[in-house]
Amino acid sequence: MKKVLLSLLAVMTITTFAYAYNYDKTIPVKGGTLADGKLQAEMLFPVYAYGLRIAAPDCKDFSISDTKVTKQKKDGAWEEMWTVKACTRTANIPIKFTTTENGTEYAIDPMGVKVAK
Repeated sequence: MKKVLLSLLAVMTITTFAYAYNYDKTIPVKGGTLADGKLQAEMLFPVYAYGLRIAAPDCKDFSISDTKVTKQKKDGAWEEMWTVKACTRTANIPIKFTTTENGTEYAIDPMGVKVAK
């Protein structure tokens, strides 16, 4: 019973969180990312989570305003900077990509996230 209640509470929290904001889910994202459409779609929510951290308390609108390669692809690895617009603020989110035999993995550097405005 306790597990069921905790699971229900988790679903309700996630659902409320996801629908309380307006996230631009347009694929392809703006800019020059090397990530394919499937990977872009997979990355949206984790990238927006960092945008939420820099947003003003009343901000509800989020979008990817730019992407650019910051370290060229070499041996299946590269780095990019994704810019998230959260109302009047923007954040630069650094992401490292690595191609594996199972697809492409990515890692966001939380210490490298910078507020641009």
